[in-house]
Amino acid sequence: MFKLTFLGTSSGIPTKRRNVSALAVELPTSEQESTNHRAPWLLIDCGEGTQHQLMYTKLRLSNLRAICITHVHGDHCYGLAGLLASLAMHGRTTPLTIIAPKGVFGLLDAYVAHTELRLSFAIERIIIEHDQPITLSLDNQTLNIKTTALSHRCPSYAFIIKQAIHQHKLNIDKLVSDNIPKHFWHQIFKTNPPHQPIHINNESIIPNEYIEQMDIKSKIVIAGDNDTPELLTDVIHDADALVHEATYTQAILDKMLSRTGEGSFDPQHSSAKMVAQFAQRVKLPNLILTHFSARFAPFYEPNNPAPNMGHVAQEVSQHYQGYCVCAEDFMSILINDKNMKIMKK
Repeated sequence: MFKLTFLGTSSGIPTKRRNVSALAVELPTSEQESTNHRAPWLLIDCGEGTQHQLMYTKLRLSNLRAICITHVHGDHCYGLAGLLASLAMHGRTTPLTIIAPKGVFGLLDAYVAHTELRLSFAIERIIIEHDQPITLSLDNQTLNIKTTALSHRCPSYAFIIKQAIHQHKLNIDKLVSDNIPKHFWHQIFKTNPPHQPIHINNESIIPNEYIEQMDIKSKIVIAGDNDTPELLTDVIHDADALVHEATYTQAILDKMLSRTGEGSFDPQHSSAKMVAQFAQRVKLPNLILTHFSARFAPFYEPNNPAPNMGHVAQEVSQHYQGYCVCAEDFMSILINDKNMKIMKK
């Protein structure tokens, strides 16, 4: 189960309604836990102003376990040093994992060297140099993170995040077959340690014999900037959802690419159409779009000639039949077993 809270959904520069890229990924073990803000969480990208955006949420900085940076462009990492400095000023001592391309650590080292940045906690550095598996143990769950290379103007990566929640449940069939009265079931489940014998109806039983472990698995893919969604074909299988940039509509992207001579520029970003067609082709159940150009006004009016989010949404609907959300700042989305629900904004 994943709870995504978008802290920044603009590309390149912030707008009055959208900050630059940052996404909090909470890892609740149940839907009830997803509302109490006590679950461990990851931060994917940390654009300028991210720590300020966090102040408008109920996310607990003490529960931040790792920061993952997709690439070194400023709208994805210029907020990193400031956030780390604030964590230190709040007295953090718990180590923090940072997973990022090599250039991000070079930038961080420059901040340390030239601004007297002093951290009160250790940083575990994991440099992304190729596709690699990373395992994090978080409370009663295991998180497996893999990276895969994308296509952008600098090395950019997607994070494939697999969650395995380790839960216990009663073996009802065995309880019934052994004639264990139902009013004792709760006692059996709560006995700690579970291998310690307890007495029920003058008989000694081992609670462990009536409890079995259950692993609940989920998978999401969160991509950095990328002009070739097809690069995710091999990793998208069985994903509950994909988070991908849709910086432009196809018409705007085509216009940019048609320019020649001085001032011509290939931004190496995806259009909404490109991502939607890919999602449809791989039969993806849920698609979340983000990283929208600042040229798009926040209203949804597809018939209005002025660029607005209605044009993005309309383009997606023409090419993708699954469930799609155009993310907004402070929107929270719960993803649970292929189901996706907007919790709040």
